[in-house]
Amino acid sequence: MDVTSFLKKICDVLAEQDTSARDLEAIEFAADGRDISIRARREPHGSPYPPLPAVLGAIGRTCLEQGVAAPQLSRIAFLPHEVRVELAGGAHQPAKVILYPIEGTLGAPTGDLAPLSVERLRLISSRR
Repeated sequence: MDVTSFLKKICDVLAEQDTSARDLEAIEFAADGRDISIRARREPHGSPYPPLPAVLGAIGRTCLEQGVAAPQLSRIAFLPHEVRVELAGGAHQPAKVILYPIEGTLGAPTGDLAPLSVERLRLISSRR
């Protein structure tokens, strides 16, 4: 299963449970994606937070474009100002972090990202 289909399946399961991106703290992957842990927030993110299909769709497209396979996903963190995707490194590849700033917010990387490759991509929120 490619990464876009994998993330769509996760999105579908979460939608069945009425879980939105605003409700999530993180999606964590272990055992090459066979074990998935969903961490919910105590308080939801603010209303301009993008919908889950948009978030996971953007991540899936980026992974597909960059040749990232589903087993490389390590963690998707739903932070107040950005969505942070952590990818596991391979034998000859360093770990990588992709940041999707929520519209209008840059979200500077923290010091713990120093050894990782970081890319910033734009994620558009749904404001109504």
